[in-house]
Amino acid sequence: MAAYHRRRFLACAAGAALAGLGPAKAPELVSARTLFRWVEEMSDLGPRFTGSQAHRRYLRQVERQLESYGLNVRRHPVPLDQWEARSWSLKVTDAGGLTHQVPVAYYRPYSGETPAGGVRGGLVDVKAGQAADYQGKDVRGRIVVADYPITPGGAISALAGHLKLAPELSAENYTRVWQATPAQLSLDLARRNGAIAMVDIMDLAPEHARGQYSPHQQPQTGLPTLHLDRVQGRRLRDLMNAGPVTATLTLRASRKNSTIDYLTAELKGGGALPGAIMVGTHTDGQNAIEENGVPAILALAGYFARVARAERPRDIIFVFSPNHMNSHQDTPDLSAWLKRNGEIRSRIAASLVPEHLGALGWAEDPATGAYGPTGRSEPAVIGTGNSAALTALAIDQVKRDGLERTAVLKPFNNGLYGEATYPYRLGIPTATLISGPAYLVQVARDGHLDKIDPGLMHRQTVFLSRLLARMLALPAY
Repeated sequence: MAAYHRRRFLACAAGAALAGLGPAKAPELVSARTLFRWVEEMSDLGPRFTGSQAHRRYLRQVERQLESYGLNVRRHPVPLDQWEARSWSLKVTDAGGLTHQVPVAYYRPYSGETPAGGVRGGLVDVKAGQAADYQGKDVRGRIVVADYPITPGGAISALAGHLKLAPELSAENYTRVWQATPAQLSLDLARRNGAIAMVDIMDLAPEHARGQYSPHQQPQTGLPTLHLDRVQGRRLRDLMNAGPVTATLTLRASRKNSTIDYLTAELKGGGALPGAIMVGTHTDGQNAIEENGVPAILALAGYFARVARAERPRDIIFVFSPNHMNSHQDTPDLSAWLKRNGEIRSRIAASLVPEHLGALGWAEDPATGAYGPTGRSEPAVIGTGNSAALTALAIDQVKRDGLERTAVLKPFNNGLYGEATYPYRLGIPTATLISGPAYLVQVARDGHLDKIDPGLMHRQTVFLSRLLARMLALPAY
């Protein structure tokens, strides 16, 4: 473990007993050191793109850990139309005949694939890439250049919720590249106009744009597309302004029909109250933040497995979805899966969904454009829906635990901020703890382990333990 992480651990309350947590005789939760080690082990596998070998290895790892707690794990295979990129590049020849290799920030997931030698065509700038931008331009057989839309900040202040718990968040800039889901830049529109590929330009610093796996839930469209950062985007447009530019764009990817597994495990309660609490998140992800809700749930599973059954008023059903990083047209999302598994759905009284714990804030300086740490933790959201009683419970627990920079928010745009959206849309009383840092879906060599505060992640997991204990005992939702 890097010295940086060792120093962080010295500052957190590793191994502290959680007096008064949950059922009276419950033992302590795992230490912050252990919890972060589980995150490291997950991250060490590399990006866990949906259905990839790294993802499948992680499923086996999660399965073994749940079994070590004495839980019986079931696998539920679902169909997967799998797409995985192998290599990508962009080479351009300018009006003077000079050839330039253009550094690519990343590829657009599920966009499309090219032959080994790529596709070649003249570049045409379609600006924002909307229908009006194609008028009067012949893009047939050409590669279009467009701006990748990034929603400007202010998302948190626009949400109706309980910002009085963290009033400073209402004035905080919240510009995030992952907010462009669903995508506002249409590849279908470009393809219908005859384009053979696209280069989109993210108005982000190179360090911010590099590895951005975005948008991450789009259907496969058959138009290979690459991302450029603002520096390379400006360079490319300067070349285009000087005269005709021809490009060779390569995006090699594999496609296959396969399956991927949901995982479930169950802890039987004492039966004092009807129904079960579903605790779940997704297992695919690009880095150490996405999805470290899994290590947090493993801590909850081990913790409550050691509690006497009579002290758990309800059953707990742990559900791990394999599908958050691709289109739900390509494999069933949690809503669809629960509908298909009515025997589980019918038992769920409420659900708890943690995602992206312990995140530190990173942003671009509005004055210089430099990308770096903010010196603060990333804003955290406790989203609740379908139950006033659950919302009141969550607000009370946030106050009791004194979680900093945390807002309890109501649903927004028929969603609940991530994987929790799916049980919420089925009418299930649902709570989530989630953050959305700028690097949320960004692939990086170190997995962004340096952007996690182990102590904060541990405190948030403790909060989840306490909230789950109270959810188990809540008489009615």
